[in-house]
Amino acid sequence: MAVQQKRARARKSIWRAEGLFNDLDACFHWHPAPIAAVINVRMAANDSLKIEFRGKSAHAGIEPWQGRSALHALEVAAHGLNLMREHLEPTARLHYVFEAAGIAPNVVTDYARMWLKVRDVDRKHVVATSNWVRQIAAGAALVTQTEALVNHYYGVHDVLPNAPLAARMQAHLEQVGAPDWSTEEQAFATACQRELGLPELGLTTRVLPLQPEPTLGGSSDVAEVSWNAPTMGVAMPTLPLRVSLHTWAATACAGMSIGLKGALSAAHVIALTALDVLSDAELRAAARDDFARRTADYTYVSPLPPEQLHPLNLSAWLNSDGSTETITTLERFGQG
Repeated sequence: MAVQQKRARARKSIWRAEGLFNDLDACFHWHPAPIAAVINVRMAANDSLKIEFRGKSAHAGIEPWQGRSALHALEVAAHGLNLMREHLEPTARLHYVFEAAGIAPNVVTDYARMWLKVRDVDRKHVVATSNWVRQIAAGAALVTQTEALVNHYYGVHDVLPNAPLAARMQAHLEQVGAPDWSTEEQAFATACQRELGLPELGLTTRVLPLQPEPTLGGSSDVAEVSWNAPTMGVAMPTLPLRVSLHTWAATACAGMSIGLKGALSAAHVIALTALDVLSDAELRAAARDDFARRTADYTYVSPLPPEQLHPLNLSAWLNSDGSTETITTLERFGQG
């Protein structure tokens, strides 16, 4: 939720490359979690790369010498990446999957693809590792006489906190508190924990104290906003304690009253904090000063290449900016 809104441009563009958030007084966000806490944290920067290899098909039993295996190139690249791990700093994370690796074993694979994520404490570290990854891909192509293409699928900065906004949001979070869970909701939560072999602690009922900006290993596209405007977020419980995000139990709880209560509580905290930003000039100035201090020696540049307006291979509806809509919501409901 942005305190100050700016109309989206009616053409395909990407806000982070064109500065559409630059004049905001503040921007707020929230995320489902097993806890109630202000998200006063730094999160990792990352690059998401798709490495494609193209070779030449041939019958693996009759004339394999006529082929050039893209799968072999993929294997060489993976080996190179794993050798690289030893020489990365402890803050770095590197993980990948093979998205395409051939169809039949008796045919030399002419196309293979890897999806790779590079994470680290900031963009400088991530860019350095991503450049090394490109060199490994090029080397794998040379070894196997194939062609390599490294697509920069997407990338994000590390999330930048804001101390004045965090302190004010903490006060409102403590005022609102964690949701008031029913007996049935707590029973559902403990049943999920029992199925996962976790301690049956249920849903949290307390608010965590303000955290001193710890660094987490996950990443978020909120980071791009945080480097363009003062930004802060809140986590509200929509899943049981000790349960991991992106699991079936998290989905099950989010889809019922547990998730709804968490979302409403988060909206309450954000609304109160936004009202303060609108009415408190000193808070706005303090938030802007904190933002200026943290970004003083850094010029924001979008992690995506200049010619790439969107992550690759997304569905058309995900890239839509609304300019092709012909029926407004009001017209649809007879109020236009």
